[in-house]
Amino acid sequence: MENQLAPNQRVRAHVFVSGTVHRVGFRLAAWDKANQWGIGGWVEEIPDGRVEIVFEGTKELVEAVVRWCYRGSPEAVVKSVTVEYEEPEGLKEFIIRRSHKVGVSPSLSGQAKTINILIFIPGIMREDNPQPESMLFDSLWSAVQKYHNLSERIEEIVNINWQETDETKDAKIYLAQKFVAEQLSPERWRQNPEENNILLSDGESDSPSQTLRDRNAQPWWRLLVQPLRQSLLLQGLGDLVYYAGVEGQKAVQLAVHSQVLEILAKYRSKVEKDLGKQEQTIKVRLHLIGYGLGGAIAYDFLQGLFSNKANIASDILLAEDRETVEGYQFWRRAAVGGRIELGSIVSMASPLPILMMRSQHIIDSFARGETLLPEQIGIPNNAKEIIWKNFYNCEYLQAFPIRPLFGDRAAIQDIEVDANFGFNEEINQQVAELLNRRVVS
Repeated sequence: MENQLAPNQRVRAHVFVSGTVHRVGFRLAAWDKANQWGIGGWVEEIPDGRVEIVFEGTKELVEAVVRWCYRGSPEAVVKSVTVEYEEPEGLKEFIIRRSHKVGVSPSLSGQAKTINILIFIPGIMREDNPQPESMLFDSLWSAVQKYHNLSERIEEIVNINWQETDETKDAKIYLAQKFVAEQLSPERWRQNPEENNILLSDGESDSPSQTLRDRNAQPWWRLLVQPLRQSLLLQGLGDLVYYAGVEGQKAVQLAVHSQVLEILAKYRSKVEKDLGKQEQTIKVRLHLIGYGLGGAIAYDFLQGLFSNKANIASDILLAEDRETVEGYQFWRRAAVGGRIELGSIVSMASPLPILMMRSQHIIDSFARGETLLPEQIGIPNNAKEIIWKNFYNCEYLQAFPIRPLFGDRAAIQDIEVDANFGFNEEINQQVAELLNRRVVS
């Protein structure tokens, strides 16, 4: 197609870039440029060592981004750029496509089919009459859709529902916390002194009532301790303590694994056949969003799937649900064979650093001053583009940064949030950007 058009006329440039352009951040840099300038299309690493790109937009902007390709990302060494102009297809969004691995032949159609599955794992709710967990995800998902139409590119959505299983009862955890808080309330036992419930004075008071008056005259900061202890410890950490225990971890993981495996089962037969072939025809790509404790649960799920360490999940669940464990073990084998991979992770208000101390292996690593390897949860250690976005707030009791524990890797990004995590438009925009970039066709 002749490139003699008005500056605002839409054009399509099909570009091939050769040189040192693989694994040097070229695709991410191209994605960033295209999105800055409102250009549609896609970018992909191809097996012969080149990067293939399609740009669609106005003539002026497309020609500008093509000129940028001669430089590329900072670590790239571009040797040549080939450009062909074609008829535009009306592409509005710019995405990063899945890249073929070296030594894996593409299918006859030219590219293996990638199945994108989005998994939302909420925290274990702590309200007396908890709203459906789906409301939190529905709000986030509808907001994300305003930025990018991802519904056509994501084949399956798994919204973990704790109420679908008899093993995990979030309402019971709340009620148990409430009961403990009421039973141990200082006001309750001070107002009902008994023989086995006595109040020691300071030695100068003549009566319990005098002691109570003295107690009310304490410094202001000491008066804050009791309500904080009641609200934060007795009514705020119950889900965390529950999941840290063997029974709680077993129940929660069984709920998550069974619901995720139910969706993965749709693709198991195709993946199983594909594992015995040299040509790769199908791949499953997982995208996880964890809220609160859900961020730690998502981490444990990925560690069990991708880690070469002992399979903690199977050890816990083996005696409970052999079918679930067998399915999980199959997908571990599929991960080794490159048929299932991690697309992205989002965690919000995550208590993961606290729960990491459950593992003796991690304790030993931290004691030696060693950080963790992201490849143990499916993130390549040398990844240049962001795969995990973690939102935290220093004022929240259970919302911690994550990246420093992994050696400040480029693939992990910590984002401090000033406002609430729920219904936050800035978070919605960040999540939309990550999914748009990592959901590949």
